[in-house]
Amino acid sequence: MLAIMITDAQSLTEIRETWTGVHKLKAHDRFYPILPGAGVINAASFMPEGFWNLPFLLAYSVLDDVLTVLRDQGVFQCESWMLGKKMEASRNHLPWQDYDLVVAGKDARNDLAHGAIMLPKKECFMYIDAIEVELGAWGVL
Repeated sequence: MLAIMITDAQSLTEIRETWTGVHKLKAHDRFYPILPGAGVINAASFMPEGFWNLPFLLAYSVLDDVLTVLRDQGVFQCESWMLGKKMEASRNHLPWQDYDLVVAGKDARNDLAHGAIMLPKKECFMYIDAIEVELGAWGVL
């Protein structure tokens, strides 16, 4: 685990709980038994494609929260509240694993938030997984 870590126990707990919510939402992409011996259904087949944008947005919210806490701890400096600005300011201070991929996801998140441009499930999961790698590398997860 990396030394850069959130030192405020309450913030860390809240962030991890929210990340658990991301995983619970992603878990709707599972197979469930219908009745004993009757087979299984894929719960995802009942979800509208746009559903997967919810855990995607939540994942970027967690990233934003993490960067805010790390900024407030003095890991990096940034006066802006905007996620993109915090990402840029943290780039040389955090061990980003795939900064460009996470930025691409942030841009897609902005397109969703400001233009209602939804992503397919595969892309949502790709960006969620990329954030999880970063949070693991930073000792958050």
